[in-house]
Amino acid sequence: MPDQANFNRARHLLERARDSGNRTAIIYGHARITFSELADRVFLAAGALRDLSIGPGSRVGIMVPSEPEFIVVQQALFMLGATVSPLNIYYRPGELAHAIASCALDVVILHDDLRDRLPPSVREDAGSLRLAILCGNPQERHGFVSLERAKLSATPQTELEHVGIADVVLLLNTSATTGKSKGVMLTALSLSANYDATPGWLGLTGEDVILCALPLYNTFGLNQCINAMLLTGAMLVLLPRFEPERCVQAIQRHGCTFMPAVPTMLQKIVDHPGLRPGALHTLKRIMTGGAPVPSALLQRVLAATNPEAKILTGYGLTEAAALVTLCEVHCNSAGEIERGKTIGRVLDGMELEAMDEQGALLPRGTPGEFVIKGPNVMAGYYNAPDDTAQALKDGWLHTGDVGIIETDGFAYIVDRKKDVIIRGGQNIYPADIEEVIYGIDGVTEVAVVAQEDDVLGEVPVAFVALADNAKVTSADVIERCAEHIASYKRPCAVHFLEELPKGPTGKILRRGLRDLLTAPTA
Repeated sequence: MPDQANFNRARHLLERARDSGNRTAIIYGHARITFSELADRVFLAAGALRDLSIGPGSRVGIMVPSEPEFIVVQQALFMLGATVSPLNIYYRPGELAHAIASCALDVVILHDDLRDRLPPSVREDAGSLRLAILCGNPQERHGFVSLERAKLSATPQTELEHVGIADVVLLLNTSATTGKSKGVMLTALSLSANYDATPGWLGLTGEDVILCALPLYNTFGLNQCINAMLLTGAMLVLLPRFEPERCVQAIQRHGCTFMPAVPTMLQKIVDHPGLRPGALHTLKRIMTGGAPVPSALLQRVLAATNPEAKILTGYGLTEAAALVTLCEVHCNSAGEIERGKTIGRVLDGMELEAMDEQGALLPRGTPGEFVIKGPNVMAGYYNAPDDTAQALKDGWLHTGDVGIIETDGFAYIVDRKKDVIIRGGQNIYPADIEEVIYGIDGVTEVAVVAQEDDVLGEVPVAFVALADNAKVTSADVIERCAEHIASYKRPCAVHFLEELPKGPTGKILRRGLRDLLTAPTA
């Protein structure tokens, strides 16, 4: 048994291999991998990476799709005491080069299919990167080392390198939807305080079957899929990407009981042709986040799952490791979501408050910027002291989210601070308008963004996607807004798209919509 003072993240895998080695850990396509088999693969990969001089102090990027090899490489690096930096598999060469430079990665491990994403100039210059490793193909490539070939002569590594509580374990890149990504430094303490508590917060056990259709480089997938599987001994059904039909088939074939997903994923699943009420009856829990859950979507999800199923929503961010708040979502007899758009109450071990522009904590019921304090909070942004100083002040993590915490402790996000639209001095929060438009039958996606205006400064503009055969016009949208919200909040224009642009996790990209507004017309 590993030393209790050793906070190496791979210790959970060793415990599962010891206590329940014959249980299935991962289902991927037709393959089934037990915990013992997974551990053996990790031991061999760790030995090969050790022979390539990777160990404590190494900062290693992983650019591997959602497949078992990602988990093998991640756990092998954890064993060696390296700092792991999962990289977005959709990064283009320039974005990957920036991530490598901003996090000063000295090694990057890529899937063979993604090798062209690494520019030759990055491999050949005198920067931090000393080694590029390919997995998924035993052939050597110019400028790369083959992990598969390195395994052929490696002696498995079975001992855990020592990791202290303050050591940086994960170096996660923030979403690049708001500009250049930065490396978020999460320590062993951050993950012990948050990741290790997550299965308990979600009510997961070793009897659960987790459906993972999330990207593994994001903290959502890292925590509620890989981490939950290793902590509890649950089975992980891993899909290479999100596809509604494959999700439905996997749930039915494997009896999945838990699915973490963003609302847009749930929308696509319930829109899947031929989905019948109760078709997803084995699901006992669905965890969603990243955006409010519209009432109409919640009702459809409940109709497709077990009547006793729990739909959980929460709030979290990479800089706070993962989850910060949590609540179970219910509909009342009128079909409306109880407590409106609440994100729930703050979880154990953390503090969540609203703060004004001067840094003073606000009384309950007063809107302000959400700030968080707790052992889960990041150590800072890697090699970015100015950004760190802006985000961390007097022990509080400033989130950039505007919200209200009521006297009963339930919190409500008003909107992203940077997404607030200021129309002639009036603050407009896009979520208020979006909730109204979501109430129109046939509307599947909505996002409201600001458009510059010579007189008013900014005005709200709505982008809407519709279900097949839905007949909704701009006039319908404007009319509903006129009925339900103040005149200054009404969209000045409505644009219809087949689908709103999204990031890899399914979150709507407001920046992409703003770019559409400023793009020159043909």
